[in-house]
Amino acid sequence: MQVTTISGFRANIKQYYDNVLLTEEPLIITKGDNGAVLIPLKEYNALQRRLELLGNATFIRDLKEGMRQVAQGQLIEVTDIDAL
Repeated sequence: MQVTTISGFRANIKQYYDNVLLTEEPLIITKGDNGAVLIPLKEYNALQRRLELLGNATFIRDLKEGMRQVAQGQLIEVTDIDAL
């Protein structure tokens, strides 16, 4: 993870932007005791999707039930996904 100051970011914005997209690593931009993070758009969208799923009670319930079934060995073999 990279870290720079707001002044450093301002002076080299294109280089930092291109590097975030190339490496897919976040960039922390600091200003005093505050800061911001620059991340690729696809990472932001993935984070948003995860937040949506974690806030969905039905999804969490189904996930826990699936984990319980796996732990108890309640599995089925699927050879043809279209048959489901």
